[in-house]
Amino acid sequence: MLTPAQRYVQQAVARNRVTMNARETQRERTAHEQVLHQLRLAQMQLKGIQSNVARAELKKHLLPDFEGWIEGTLAGDSGRQDEVITTMMVWAIDCRDYPLALRIGEYVIRHGLALPDNFGRDAATVLAEEITDAVLTQATTDSEADLSVYTAMLDELNHLVSEQDMPDQVRSKLHKARAFSRRASSSPDDLRLSLSLLREAMRINPASGVKREIATLERAVRKLADGNQVVPASTTGRKTTTGGKKSSAKKKSAASQKKAARKTN
Repeated sequence: MLTPAQRYVQQAVARNRVTMNARETQRERTAHEQVLHQLRLAQMQLKGIQSNVARAELKKHLLPDFEGWIEGTLAGDSGRQDEVITTMMVWAIDCRDYPLALRIGEYVIRHGLALPDNFGRDAATVLAEEITDAVLTQATTDSEADLSVYTAMLDELNHLVSEQDMPDQVRSKLHKARAFSRRASSSPDDLRLSLSLLREAMRINPASGVKREIATLERAVRKLADGNQVVPASTTGRKTTTGGKKSSAKKKSAASQKKAARKTN
């Protein structure tokens, strides 16, 4: 764990890298070499762990050691290629610190920084795919999970990568995740947006696996058009509706008749 003084130096050097092309001092070079060395030591620790869960826990423990470099780099906004900052973006995703991942991701994408070769994908693709995979895994393992906590984050992610080139399968996952994050909403606008997102997900990737969800939402939207109220339910389940005063009266009448019949038996 870095001391406050070490964190301050790390942040100051990273922030001042914008001027390093003109006059890069030995002290600045040494500081950058130190943070790279620190990253290499951390990667050696991670290499000895096979469990992804355990690796994520270790990254969560190590991430604060690079806080000064992250903040200094973002503040300096030099846009220089930097393996440390791109790696920290991925670590933040693995630690599920999505706000930090998006902050770094915005910087990395805006400056067109390349990720290390071992990632095999560009920054926008990694950011979109890794985050949406985590959300969709939660949606699959728990059909009743409230994913609305991810709605704003996924919308921000979409804004960051909307103009970036990426595989259709990845963009389809993002559309699907954004739709699923609204699945507990009773807002007509959210339901219509979810339906639109699922249709787009299927259009660009027919194997996206959203046919049943589209059918469910189409029924829900038709009910809304008929003036019925849609009761919030899982996107992957059924939605029930209440039809209004006439329907309610019929139900009460039927219940009264059943009650009377039981009394006469």
